[in-house]
Order: sequence, then C-alpha cells, then structure tokens
Amino acid sequence: MENVLSVAKMFDNLHKTEYGTDMDQMRMHKLMYLVQRESLMYNKVPLFSAQFEGWMYGPVLVEVRGEYSTGNMFQSVSDELSAGAQELVKSVYQRYNKLSSWQLSTLSHGEFSWRHSREGLDADAHGSRPLKLADMKLDAARELLRRDSA
Repeated sequence: MENVLSVAKMFDNLHKTEYGTDMDQMRMHKLMYLVQRESLMYNKVPLFSAQFEGWMYGPVLVEVRGEYSTGNMFQSVSDELSAGAQELVKSVYQRYNKLSSWQLSTLSHGEFSWRHSREGLDADAHGSRPLKLADMKLDAARELLRRDSA
C-alpha cells in the first residue's frame, strides 16, 4: 500500500505544475476519495490504508487535513509512489481536474459510502464517522458498471 501523504503530495505537485499554486483542501479530499475508488475499481484493493471520515462537505482524510495546517505542506513526505500508483493518480487528476471543487463535492455527495456515513446526522452536522471500505467497494462497482454501459 502507498503512503497516503505521498499520494496527496503527488496530486498537489500536479496542481502546482499546472496552476502554480497548492491545491485547495476541498479539491484534495475529493481527488483522494476518487483515487481510492479508482484503485478499488481496477485493482480491487485500496491504494492506501488511511480511512475517510464522512464530514459535512464530503469524505475527509484527517492525515491530509493536518498537512494543510503545517505551513510546510508535504515538505516532510519523502516516500515515492510505485509506477502503478503514479499512473493511477495522473489518470484521476486528468479525469477530474476540470471540475470545480464544488462540482467534485456534488460527486462525492452522490456516493453511497459518504451518504451511509452521514445517516442520522443533520445536513449541517460536522460528523466524523468513518466510511466503510465495503461501501466504497460498492461505489467502485457501481462506477465501473456506469462506465462500461456508457
């Protein structure tokens, strides 16, 4: 499995190369969710072991969120991603990069895994329940079917 912060660092580096600035936090969490879902779709295993929490605006990785408060985002991350992981990250970045952070949020709110983690919570409740891997696998299977039928 890959280091979750190394995956996030690669997304940030891709964004910096294209736009000259760090990736905003909302976009980062959405792309991290999507890369995990893509790994479940195509590789049948998670890309990283970190667990998402079902926050108000979508799935959040606490480890990644913490990097945004350091002032030296991803500076201490030195782990390299495998070639397969790099290709997966690039693919997800290219597929979803043109969507705004809010459009990505709408996508993540349509996912069963996020909705399931939010059951019983008010829409404006922060929430911290973990997304279940089994639910994410279901989301991955549904997305694969959707793409195959398109």
